[in-house]
Amino acid sequence: MPLPPAVRHLTVVGVRRVTPRMVRVTLTGEELAGYAAIGPTDHLKVFFPDPASGALVAPTLADGALRPPSEGRPLARDYTPRAFRPDGASGGPELDLDLVVHDDGGPASTWAERAAPGDRLVTFGPKSTKPVPAGFDTFLLLGDETALPSIARWLERLPQGARARVLAEVGSAEDSAYLDDVTHDAQVDWLVRDGAPGTSRVLDEAIRAHGPIGARTFVWAGGEAGSLVGVRRHLRRVLELAPHQVQVQGYWRRGTADFDHHAPLDPSDGD
Repeated sequence: MPLPPAVRHLTVVGVRRVTPRMVRVTLTGEELAGYAAIGPTDHLKVFFPDPASGALVAPTLADGALRPPSEGRPLARDYTPRAFRPDGASGGPELDLDLVVHDDGGPASTWAERAAPGDRLVTFGPKSTKPVPAGFDTFLLLGDETALPSIARWLERLPQGARARVLAEVGSAEDSAYLDDVTHDAQVDWLVRDGAPGTSRVLDEAIRAHGPIGARTFVWAGGEAGSLVGVRRHLRRVLELAPHQVQVQGYWRRGTADFDHHAPLDPSDGD
């Protein structure tokens, strides 16, 4: 379902370390009025200040489309919002963003490490919202740390009585605290990788060990694009699952800045 385009200038009102590698930033602002995003994988574009200069460069909205800034280069990344509250503790609408802290020193990670109340961000979107697909009674959810906000949203939005299993790749056992505040009955397998993010095969190995997947099971996966190629190939080619019951989204690609998550996950696969 399409949503009206919106550029929002927001202010940080809260910062909390949810896990050792995840920072939750709570934003507020009058422009959040009318915000809507009901789907588990809805995403918005977040514009960050330049780590060196501190300048926050963002586009404007003209006739429903983004207009590039006259000066400077925007630094933007796509995120699934963790939660929205029309009336938050700050007295106004609040939007929670969960940002993974990486060792690469990118603009988003650098900003998250230093974020404090009063800091500013600009967001655009979501441009559309997509609810949990109907017709399924079982859900299999896979992903690395960057997919955890979406996984949490999936668990909160599943139909009553639906069964769910989560296969979550994390850097340490401490990261399993992420879902502590999510009410769910899912089976959650925390898969601690050995190595840097984007270099592990634990999700690929886990999906192959999972066994058969029935026609009334929906499978969603998100995370590092290269790590998910084998997952998608197993689901679509080996298990021969129908296209409508599989969605695999590359959120980022190791070694690629500002990765376009709309790009084909596996360029060699036209399906």
